[in-house]
Amino acid sequence: MIRTLLSALTAASLLLAPLTGRAAEAFVTDQQGHMVTIIDLESAKPVASIPMTGDVAGIAMSRDGSRAYVTAPEDHSLTILNAVQRSVIKRITVGGAPLGVAVSPDGGTVFVADWFANHVTAVDSVSGAVKAVIETGKSPSGLVFTPDGKNLICADREDNQVSILDPVHFKHLASIKTGQHPFGVTVSADGKRAYAADVESNDVAVIDLPSRTLLARIPTGHRPYVVAVHGLRGYVTNEMSDSVTVFDTVSLKPITTFRVGSYPEGIQTSPDGKTLYVVNWMDDTLSVLDAESGHQKALVKAGNSPRSFGTFLR
Repeated sequence: MIRTLLSALTAASLLLAPLTGRAAEAFVTDQQGHMVTIIDLESAKPVASIPMTGDVAGIAMSRDGSRAYVTAPEDHSLTILNAVQRSVIKRITVGGAPLGVAVSPDGGTVFVADWFANHVTAVDSVSGAVKAVIETGKSPSGLVFTPDGKNLICADREDNQVSILDPVHFKHLASIKTGQHPFGVTVSADGKRAYAADVESNDVAVIDLPSRTLLARIPTGHRPYVVAVHGLRGYVTNEMSDSVTVFDTVSLKPITTFRVGSYPEGIQTSPDGKTLYVVNWMDDTLSVLDAESGHQKALVKAGNSPRSFGTFLR
């Protein structure tokens, strides 16, 4: 069931990785392998794995890179990892089908999108206690914070919209219509725009957050899922095109297409924007690309059915 659920969906959210020029490691959620594979990005080799419970899918990295938060929808769980020691700290039962996940900038609260319950659960990152539940639209999936931490953006797939949430007072603030079935969502570094991958309409919805309006819809390949943005460029994985569409964040037009592995899902740029990391579900690989040219720098074995829906670099 989880493969059906996530293949009909899946996309990404992006927050800034640790504030250095390059990322050191990728934490890849291996859905069928029931583990998180850790890849050293300098050597481009897997160096460790952490056994997990259930078909893991979503992941969020704390801003300092010390913790990773992993969801398993069918296991109804959120697992907190010590990313430095590569160990499990705590496993928490969080409801129906936890999928998208994001951690507050201060690291104190983890927000989990519950696909079946149509809400986002706020969890204390230390105790595991539920702080609050925020109602959303139908089938919430991707989650991302604005850089200032004042807003949490949620893609509501079945309602064809994104929700703006108040993560401090745990309130739903607004809903903005997108294309068909948004799944992954990210925000610009200045916090003024959100980008949502519309799986069924084959485009990226661009939303102006201050005015809460839809600005544009950028054409993509077939079934776009995960979005990453850095500076003047945006990138979206096209699951059924085995490609990444590159778009201009000023003109809001497609620029080019990069070829990657089979069924690309998770995507994230290095903090300096020079390198692109793409998780290929059907190939069980991580593609490492030059973000400007699309040249493949490395292709790394990444476990069994890797997804990495969220932020996975540290």
